[in-house]
Amino acid sequence: MSKRCFDVREERSYDVAVVGGGTTGIAAAVAAAREGARVVLVDALGFLGGNSAAIPAWLGFHDLAGRRAVGGIAQEVVERLQREGGATPMYPDPICGSVVGIDVNVWKLTAMSFTLEAGVEVLLHSLAVDAEVESGAVRGVYCLDRGGMRLLRAGVVIDCTDAGDVARHAGAVLRRGRAKDGRVQVASWVFAVGGVDFAALLEYFRRVPGDIRPYPGIDPVERLKHMAEDEVFVMGSFRSLIERAQREGRQLPRTVFPGLAFPRRGEVFSVATRVEDADPLDPWNLTRAEAEGMRQVGPCVAFLRDSVPGFAACRLVWTPHAIGLRETCHLDGDYTLTAEDLLAGRQFEDSVACGAFHLDIHTPDHGGLVTSRPRAYSIPYRCLLPKGLDRLLVAGRAISATHEAMSSTRVIPTGMAMGQAAGVVAATTARAGGALRDADLGRVQARLRETGAVIEVKS
Repeated sequence: MSKRCFDVREERSYDVAVVGGGTTGIAAAVAAAREGARVVLVDALGFLGGNSAAIPAWLGFHDLAGRRAVGGIAQEVVERLQREGGATPMYPDPICGSVVGIDVNVWKLTAMSFTLEAGVEVLLHSLAVDAEVESGAVRGVYCLDRGGMRLLRAGVVIDCTDAGDVARHAGAVLRRGRAKDGRVQVASWVFAVGGVDFAALLEYFRRVPGDIRPYPGIDPVERLKHMAEDEVFVMGSFRSLIERAQREGRQLPRTVFPGLAFPRRGEVFSVATRVEDADPLDPWNLTRAEAEGMRQVGPCVAFLRDSVPGFAACRLVWTPHAIGLRETCHLDGDYTLTAEDLLAGRQFEDSVACGAFHLDIHTPDHGGLVTSRPRAYSIPYRCLLPKGLDRLLVAGRAISATHEAMSSTRVIPTGMAMGQAAGVVAATTARAGGALRDADLGRVQARLRETGAVIEVKS
């Protein structure tokens, strides 16, 4: 493909080039650099962290039995944030496995320092717009910025973008959304309100425990004890209040109010807005989605003030840098991870990461959720390998997984686990000069274990 509409103004060479500076990309870049590789991490934004800079809690480090599914760099980052006052303790959660609250402002600063300390070269404000491919092997990425086009050559490229951008440019096959119709999980323009009176809110929950959150097999009154003590807890609340408001004519996007509560800060973070068909590959579409997500915030806040005990004096205190996309495209890889794999807790011989988050489908078909609770499962290396291409790994949201399986693998800790694995493989392969499919997985798995990563969860 020709890039002649822009002259290449600069060329640089690296062992590993990571595209996408979210949590997955940070883990990939740091892992590769720690293995001795010369690494560049590229992102289109002006900071590292991506969507995690808009999500004040990370979910799914553990399964419902309390067994750890994610460790390694992801756990290291949490512990560092805790030391720096940027994270709460980690609490068990009866649906999500575990939850840790994150101060997104502290995380933005820590993300950059953590990455630079590993020796990673960071390039911001740069959008990957094409790939250099020779004989089926990806040799570099073309990045466009206000100064022009730059070519970053690399022994291995790791695509950690949310939509598999580099893989697409290199000729890989990616499929949008679910198999039957291409529809994706709804997106959300997230927001937070402050000034919440948690004493009043918890008193309401004591009187109307059915409005807390559905906890299969768990007494909601028992759960209330933890909500009164923990620094963060997950919400999926106010079903009866929303039903009443809708009967009175309010237009609300969901049948429950999903989000995160921070009692000590008097804040509630919400993913209650609901935008269908958001497509990052179509700027007109994405602009429409951003505008619609913003429009829904006002009615949501008004509902809280008018209808929910404890929220009468709440005020909007925070909005994100971009709409939150839960789903984009799925790579056609050497293996496609399925919901059946997750629900069976399948452990693969070529496992390089694990996950345990529930299948959490914010379905485009109606205003609710479709959830299933899997056992802890492993993620095979083959899911990171695009069919027909070498020297390219895909980690994070765009791996080879079905719509249903991705509803679990998409969360931050699991993405970081995949990123760390990709970084170790890339560094090893870039130095050795072999094909990615010939990587010594036994050695990679041993190295991951040495660094505290989890690649298998035993019964």
